[in-house]
Amino acid sequence: MDITEVIELMSLVDSMENIEEVSVTLGDNPSVTIKKRTTNQVATPTVVSNQPPLQGFETAQTFAPQPASNLATPSQVKFALDLVNKLGNGNTTSVVNGLAHALESPSEDILHPDEWATQMTREHASLYIDILEAQHKKMQKGAWG
Repeated sequence: MDITEVIELMSLVDSMENIEEVSVTLGDNPSVTIKKRTTNQVATPTVVSNQPPLQGFETAQTFAPQPASNLATPSQVKFALDLVNKLGNGNTTSVVNGLAHALESPSEDILHPDEWATQMTREHASLYIDILEAQHKKMQKGAWG
């Protein structure tokens, strides 16, 4: 076997996908072993459907948990409840009535502050906080009281 035949054998092994190593014995003792290095093995991608996108890995300084679905964040709920306590002095019914009046809807349609921690959506938070902040500013200026 001459050098051209060995080179042809090497290119043949290189073009094969399933064979990585070939050993050839020539004559009495000489043998040739050809190993193909496979540096990049192609993995088949797995497609998972109906999975919500996962949050990427973040450091503790930049991590901000995403609330499930469209619920208000815990900080929005706390801020709104703090405003309720400042405005109502413990009387949440008067705050609910104030929100209903400002939104021009029946008080039954207003989510009660006792339910805000579990049921308040971002839309509720946006509407309620805007109204409660405006009422709190009026109270600070002395318009009420």
